[in-house]
Amino acid sequence: MFDYDYWGFGSFDAKTNMALEEFLLKQAIKKAQFRFWDFTKDSVILGYAQDTDAIKKRGMDVVRRITGGSHVHVGENVFCYTFAVPRDGSFKHFEDMRNYFATIVAKGLEGIGVENVEVDNKASAILVDKKIIAAHSMIWGVDSALIHGLIHIDPYNLEKIRERVFLADRKIGRNVYSEYNALKNLPIISHMIDNKDVKKLLADSILKNLTKHYEKNYIDADLIKKAFDIVNNKHKKEEWIENRKPPFTEEEIDTVPGEELAGNLKKDLGYCLFLQVKNKDFKNMATTDE
Repeated sequence: MFDYDYWGFGSFDAKTNMALEEFLLKQAIKKAQFRFWDFTKDSVILGYAQDTDAIKKRGMDVVRRITGGSHVHVGENVFCYTFAVPRDGSFKHFEDMRNYFATIVAKGLEGIGVENVEVDNKASAILVDKKIIAAHSMIWGVDSALIHGLIHIDPYNLEKIRERVFLADRKIGRNVYSEYNALKNLPIISHMIDNKDVKKLLADSILKNLTKHYEKNYIDADLIKKAFDIVNNKHKKEEWIENRKPPFTEEEIDTVPGEELAGNLKKDLGYCLFLQVKNKDFKNMATTDE
């Protein structure tokens, strides 16, 4: 469908990753872009329109992404993917784009031997045995669009997550189900695939399902500086991270799905993976044998 610039796989701090995401969105006006990535250390990423009330304890990097939803706790244990494309009519609606790239990632998972994979576009997720193995969010710009997401490679340190960010409970019927338990029950790639190079395997598998038409590029110090400069270093600035200032305008962004571009920041949001999951499905995700 597209000719791409492919930026390989790289590990970066959270602010650099957020700057690179916005850089790729802008680059995609002229040519489609994709990359795979993770984080050099534990970090918390807030959603575009989310208040900082979800942060319970500071001491780790906190950043804000350009896509919607709520907070996620990330680190070396995740594998992230980004696809950014021009708004050239290939996708009539952001739902079409989400379905296309979610299917590519799902096929990539199947390609390394993951079984029972299912795309759930209503939850912006990919499931294995009805539990979330990957989740993604989008920004639908005037001239380009981007989808990015994460896949769980290794287990989370749940006690650290519970200390650092808000995890919600849901009352469903007479019982209460917790996001803590839903996180505990996540399917984990390293529990399914016994290979130390599983991130490389996954990147290669997704690439195989995505395209043969790409130019390989590399992210170096000069490119990172350019990425920060092109957005006036906003991903390093407290007014963006804490208050989402400046917000996007209608001249540059059609929509951040589910959000107002310049509305009030949302409080009391649960963990992002489960925001769009229906109660009957969340009940299954959060049920334990204990």
